[in-house]
Amino acid sequence: MTTPESTATANGGDDPDADAPTPTRASPFRRIDRWLFGTGHIAALTRVHSVHSAAESCFVVSLAGSIFFSVSPDAARPRVLLFLTLTLAPFLLVAPFLDPVVRRVRGGLSATIIVTFVVRAALALAIAQQLRTLALFPLVFASLVTSKAYSIVRNAAVPALVDDADQLVDANARISRTATITGALSASAALALFTVASAEATLVLAAVVHLAGALLTVRVGRINAPSRAAEQVALVELDQPDVSDAVADMMALRAAAGFALFQFGFSLRSAGEPAWVLGAIIAGNSVGAFVGTFLAPVLRRRRPERTMFTVVLIAAATAAAIGGLFFGRVTLLVTIVVLGASVSIGRRALDATIQAQAPDARTAGAYARIETRLELAWVLAACLAVAIRVDSWVGVLVLAGFLAGAAVVHIVRTSRPAHDAAEQTPLDLRLLHRAEVLANHGFHDEAVVIARAVADGRTDVSADTDVGGVDPDEAARHAIDDARAAARARRR
Repeated sequence: MTTPESTATANGGDDPDADAPTPTRASPFRRIDRWLFGTGHIAALTRVHSVHSAAESCFVVSLAGSIFFSVSPDAARPRVLLFLTLTLAPFLLVAPFLDPVVRRVRGGLSATIIVTFVVRAALALAIAQQLRTLALFPLVFASLVTSKAYSIVRNAAVPALVDDADQLVDANARISRTATITGALSASAALALFTVASAEATLVLAAVVHLAGALLTVRVGRINAPSRAAEQVALVELDQPDVSDAVADMMALRAAAGFALFQFGFSLRSAGEPAWVLGAIIAGNSVGAFVGTFLAPVLRRRRPERTMFTVVLIAAATAAAIGGLFFGRVTLLVTIVVLGASVSIGRRALDATIQAQAPDARTAGAYARIETRLELAWVLAACLAVAIRVDSWVGVLVLAGFLAGAAVVHIVRTSRPAHDAAEQTPLDLRLLHRAEVLANHGFHDEAVVIARAVADGRTDVSADTDVGGVDPDEAARHAIDDARAAARARRR
């Protein structure tokens, strides 16, 4: 294969076009970099999250080796139940307090991310000193609180770094895909360090990686926190049927994942399966999640988000049913891979639904509430898996039944367009429901205005405006414009 440069040299440099600029192909390293991290402002955040994933892998390996694998399955059950409880509590604390804290930090979201990295590095070093004392659990709790705060703030930062809102799904998929790669590589390195050294050494490595993440976040630049007004709009957006249905579907998938990982983990260890089988199950879940990051954008370009959830729920239920009826190591591994891919695709579908119908819901406070519900589903299902004692094949069939039920509920719930259900509810009741949502989250002035309008009977649209034959969207926009003009006139 010849290049423009080699052709010019062969002609003795007499080619009149020899000095003309020629397009240069990106180096292989550059192409890999673009595939992993993307381009534009979002690339910096993708790098930051990949470092966070690497540090998280080191942290998880050190704790898993100390809490789970160092003792018998029966002795590990109470420890794991306590640990699962600790993973839920951070969300309950983070949800109400994170949003006002973020707004008070100078530098906005990016400064908050730096703080979480530094705090987690300090906590990792402290845990390394207290790994075998009762102080371990409050330190782990503090570390989990900080980790959840990072996750919520990072999600809130994504829209500010994407040039086009239509790129949000692809950006989130790339962030997850790159984090999966770096997490897997880091987990392998952490496991090797844990084996040849100790859990303490692995935690020290996690602290070093967290500090590297703090330094790397500086390149992201300042990202302002969403406004208080955006939070008010988000509450209304999240109350839409399509959004709440997507959250419910994702809760079912998260619950299935939490149950599967812990039920299979304990049942396989109790059955005397070799450690590599459990390792293959964990790796299969990660592989499925990785594959899902490729499939999700493709599915979204061809099918709406509702159909994406239908496909993954049915696929996961079918794989689990086959895995239970024809139980074996291979079928169990296939079930986990399909479930991992389904959860990953479902997460992208949820992100796409929020992107399209609730764009302001990616504020720190609103997103914290969504994450709390998802984490609650995962923890409760995982606790159930740890508490019960059944064989793996029974667990797979239980999983299949749950997923099949979730698929049926999803199909029934989404069989009619959301606006049909809204039209069947009187306008005054819908407005009162919205007033309750706003009041429950502290927006009392707006709730009072809406409630008084309903009480005074000022909610009959047809009495004041003839919308017959007029596009509903156009009529609504005209009414809003008229109201805005009247409000401005009163302020003069």
